[in-house]
Amino acid sequence: MRWTARSDQRHAAHIDQLADSAGFGRLRDELLSRAQPTAEDRVLDLGAGTGLLALAVAPMVAHVTAIDNSPAVSRLLEAKARQLAITNVTMIVADARNLPLESSSIDLAVSNYCLHHVTDEDKLVALRELARVLRPGGRLVLGDMMFNIGFRTARDRRVVAHLAISMLRRHPAGVLRVLINVAKTLFAPSEHPASVEWWERALNESGFSSVRVEALEHEGGIACARRPG
Repeated sequence: MRWTARSDQRHAAHIDQLADSAGFGRLRDELLSRAQPTAEDRVLDLGAGTGLLALAVAPMVAHVTAIDNSPAVSRLLEAKARQLAITNVTMIVADARNLPLESSSIDLAVSNYCLHHVTDEDKLVALRELARVLRPGGRLVLGDMMFNIGFRTARDRRVVAHLAISMLRRHPAGVLRVLINVAKTLFAPSEHPASVEWWERALNESGFSSVRVEALEHEGGIACARRPG
């Protein structure tokens, strides 16, 4: 995505607000619990945002490479790291589809609510990049939106209804806003969630093994996998 200075600053403020929410805090803790980081791990945080995962995992591991495509978000993460005296996080502004890392250089890759921003085709490119940079036996743990906007299953319908109701609660007079957002989601989406089944298939096709994907009670899900050793 090409950022203007103003849109990038707005994006950074929005991401930082989300990172402070209780829901994302619980998801962070669940992701790190499943990742089981060790003191020797070299970690990649893909779509690091303002540091929800990177700053939490840094004290537990050898080094964290935090990658995000937003310069403003990256600057905010760096400022937070300095405030917390965390010195083992390197921030890189880059695209998930072209990681500026050597092959087999990462022990653990984590990601939270990053890849639903790109199309399914680009998700596959990013997954192949993650498989490339992970060492043999390296682990991947990611959280993301995991549902199908086609309302195919009861969970899909429940998730979309919940999102619409949440929007109405924030904007009681915003029926038109809900309709506009539904239309955008269906016909000109800026977000591209994929189903649990899609993630299972995509991870296997991208060369991962020990694939486990679980839908959560809300719109999200967690995927765990390994690069074969």
